[in-house]
Amino acid sequence: MASGSGGAGSQSSVGDSEGRAVDPRYPLWAYVEKLGGASSGSGSRGGNAKFRCKFCNKVYPGSYTRVRPHLLQITKKDVGTCDKIPHSSFEQICKEDRAAAQLLEHGATRHTIPLPPYDASAPTRKRKQTAIAESFNAEVRQQADAHLARMFYTAGLPFNLARNPNFRAAITFIANNSLGGYVPPGYNSLRTTLLDQEKKHIQRSLEPIKSTWPYKGVSIATDGWSDPQRRPILNFMAVTEGGPMFLKAIDTEGEEKKKEYIFEKLQEVIEEVGVDCVVQVVTDNAANCKAAGLMIEAKYKNIFWTPCIVHTLNLALKNICDPKNNEGDNFYLWFIKKASDDASFIKNFIMNHSMRLSMFNEFSKLKFLQIAETRFASVVIMFKRFLLLKDALVQMVVHPNWAAYREDDVAKSQRVKDHVLNDVWWDNIAYIVSFTEPIYAMIRLADTDKPCLHLIYEMWDSMIEKERSMGKCVSCMKLLKRSLLLVGPRAIPPCIVWLTH
Repeated sequence: MASGSGGAGSQSSVGDSEGRAVDPRYPLWAYVEKLGGASSGSGSRGGNAKFRCKFCNKVYPGSYTRVRPHLLQITKKDVGTCDKIPHSSFEQICKEDRAAAQLLEHGATRHTIPLPPYDASAPTRKRKQTAIAESFNAEVRQQADAHLARMFYTAGLPFNLARNPNFRAAITFIANNSLGGYVPPGYNSLRTTLLDQEKKHIQRSLEPIKSTWPYKGVSIATDGWSDPQRRPILNFMAVTEGGPMFLKAIDTEGEEKKKEYIFEKLQEVIEEVGVDCVVQVVTDNAANCKAAGLMIEAKYKNIFWTPCIVHTLNLALKNICDPKNNEGDNFYLWFIKKASDDASFIKNFIMNHSMRLSMFNEFSKLKFLQIAETRFASVVIMFKRFLLLKDALVQMVVHPNWAAYREDDVAKSQRVKDHVLNDVWWDNIAYIVSFTEPIYAMIRLADTDKPCLHLIYEMWDSMIEKERSMGKCVSCMKLLKRSLLLVGPRAIPPCIVWLTH
């Protein structure tokens, strides 16, 4: 324990720090006199630095790592403890040391940038308050906004977070409740305690949906995907009339996705959900997924495998819009692939050059779509957008500035202009969009979270009838029969349709 005695001469200079400001992260420098070496703002070892205690006047080598145990009376081999510190001063030293530890823990830096000064002329958001109440809180509100804005800027948070209803709800809750001294949760509590608490809450919220599984049935849908780090994953969803529910995702990196592997993972999920609750499993139409589905049907007599209708339609459109060669029936579809390649070339030529993109933006408020290759009906979507951008593209290529900015690549610039001004090329795009419209419309209707399996028969027959009535492309109808009818809705067991109605 600190002694209550001490010389008057020693106490007169304590905490003065020779009139110099002390870094709040290292406050104990104020109670010693530096004799050379390390800077007072440094917590590192001081080399040849020495310090003299203002209480006991003893001199010790070292820097802040020895100042602290000396004043706090922490026994160490290389520095003695001070027994001349008054009790009141010792309590103050301990208080300042605890405050410094909190600063270091929360990552406070020495050069903290102050908030922007209050600007009384700055516009404030309208509130349902009187003008007097608003004037009293205007400065505090502006400071709160500045703190929140700095959090976004320093952490690199996307501005869309400000639109997150949970973010706004949290700020509103704190503002509307008296939470004096409230400290937001730290790093460890966010990733442990609070995360577990939220997980349990979500699980309790899902219990009413799970309780309907035994008497209403559930479909297990699975698909392969890639996360933002490009790692392959296999996700599983439970789908009921109440909506889809995420079950789990498996990291399949380093695994060969054979039918046995997919069957094993499907079997695990079925056992977790309950064999008697599962009515069907839904996968895409890849050979390994189809084989795994048939293995599930063989093992569980009450579970059926159903191919994904949207994936089937997408494969049909892919066969039509992107034929592998120009032989046989594909010869009559080769113009579609050529039109698709030309449209992609025009889009990339404009978007990959800042000046050309700036010119395009002057003539059109609509933008080109960046469509992922895995997007259903991506070619049809691109053609639809091109038809909407036709007038803007024509105006751009006939403008005098187009000739001025084409010098970097005259040949490509001329190719773009020739296509854009070619009426036959635009007629081909309109023709492709027209005869693929029934398939695209069914994809839009089937690609939803709402139960629609009981409507598939009617939607399918209606789509085929529309394609036949148009009669524009015999080769397209052949490909439709080849791509669709073999794995069409007739493969869906009627009991599945009845159960999911």
